[in-house]
Amino acid sequence: MPIQVSCRQIFLASPGGLGPERSRCRDVFRQHNESRAVAERLFFYVHAWEDVPGGVGRPQDLINPNLDECDYLLMLLYDKWGSPPNNDDTFSSGTEEEFFRALNLLADGDRPMRDVLVLFKTVDPERIPDAGPQLKAVLDFRARLEASKSLMYETFDSDESLRRIVERKMRAWLDDDGAKVPRKVEIPQASVDTAGARTREHADLLESARTLAADGLRVQAEAAFAGATETGEPESLLEFGQFMRRTGRLEQAMALNRRVVQDPQLLVNRGSRAVGLRVRAMSNIGVIQRQLGKLSESVATLQEAVDTAEQSRDPVPSEKCYALDNYGISLMRAGASDGALEQFEQVARIRAEFGSVDDRAQSEINIGRYHLGRGEFEEALARFCGALRLLSPADGDPHLPANAYAGQAEALIRLARDEEADGALEAARQANERLHNKKGMSIVHGLWARSLLQRERPEDARPHIDAAATLVDETGDAVGRVVVTWLEAESARQQGDLPSARVLANDVASLLEEVAEPWLQRDLDDLLGALQPV
Repeated sequence: MPIQVSCRQIFLASPGGLGPERSRCRDVFRQHNESRAVAERLFFYVHAWEDVPGGVGRPQDLINPNLDECDYLLMLLYDKWGSPPNNDDTFSSGTEEEFFRALNLLADGDRPMRDVLVLFKTVDPERIPDAGPQLKAVLDFRARLEASKSLMYETFDSDESLRRIVERKMRAWLDDDGAKVPRKVEIPQASVDTAGARTREHADLLESARTLAADGLRVQAEAAFAGATETGEPESLLEFGQFMRRTGRLEQAMALNRRVVQDPQLLVNRGSRAVGLRVRAMSNIGVIQRQLGKLSESVATLQEAVDTAEQSRDPVPSEKCYALDNYGISLMRAGASDGALEQFEQVARIRAEFGSVDDRAQSEINIGRYHLGRGEFEEALARFCGALRLLSPADGDPHLPANAYAGQAEALIRLARDEEADGALEAARQANERLHNKKGMSIVHGLWARSLLQRERPEDARPHIDAAATLVDETGDAVGRVVVTWLEAESARQQGDLPSARVLANDVASLLEEVAEPWLQRDLDDLLGALQPV
């Protein structure tokens, strides 16, 4: 029997040198067309410059008619900008012409263009201070998008992160079935001072990087960090790695921390500075492995970090506590809750002797997380409230109150005290926004969605589910993917779409095979029980 299937057209734009990445994007849409197009009543057709036959005239004039008929532009950039499409200096590359033509189409109510997605492949930081004209043009363009505040771009540093971003955007485009709303996007002039990364003092560059990161100017912060780390100074590498992790570039963050672990001068030195730097770097690697869902690797790396700290010629209490904290969290995620509590209690003893107020608050937060994982919500709430009493709003590590408020909110939600949780969620949102902490924001949105679903308000939960899904894809957080899928399933159940809810519940079960989270397993069991026929 014939069926009606709609078609959305995508123009895939990029300069040369991104052949494998272009193929990955095509694969995402091909797989949808082969497996889901009939069920969704929508398939995607991908246009690209390499599909345009040759002919007489300016090559871009042969390409542009295809772009004019497309619904979406998907643009990839790495380290090449391309060459001018003509001699009048209007555009410096064919890709730039396609981008600005797409913006004009987006603003035209009579044209089908509905959305533009620009993706940047992460460049090795060591190349930024010596960026040639091609890479410099890409960095300047990214700075212009950042300055526009009206067209968001994303970054990827692996095939997996590229696939996740394109799949997420494809899902959004599948739901984009309303009338087109024309949008005018202005792209201001902006540039990145890559040359300054070579001429300025290391300390000035590092301080500039911190300030730029705090202001949310990621392109310029990345350039400053790249200059500050050019000499391989390990403290700067660790700070740059933290920046990359918090902006979702996990592979690059891993590489920066490995440079510290593999530093030959640090490897042969058992003094406290050298050991402390290696312990910090190994702990960071363990955190990234946990974020990627590689729990067994995370546990092993963090165990080695603890062992390394214990072999230091002089004590390294701060780094040892950091390793123990994260070792405990990974053990807890792996289901070894008794071992996790042992680590947290050991840290608390060390901090009682050596620690600051922030250190003691960190221990309260970790033990609160332990009680959350065991379903002991009153005990967890007491720990998070204790951490907040210790912390000063004006001083100390700003990530600690962000984490404590999120923990307090989750404990209150689990205790069905949702209205009380709203205040903690708002405080956590504000703290994470100030930090530009994508992972923290994804957790806050996930908790807010859970609270609203608990109050049977799926329509109000929807924006938070969508925001959490976007941030989880950007950060690559494995636990976050399970949470978002569970939220989607519970939302579908509450809205009466039981077939979709069951499919999504099965997806949660599959994801939990790789991410051992007892509390999420309890959530899934409750959902499956609610989906049973009455």
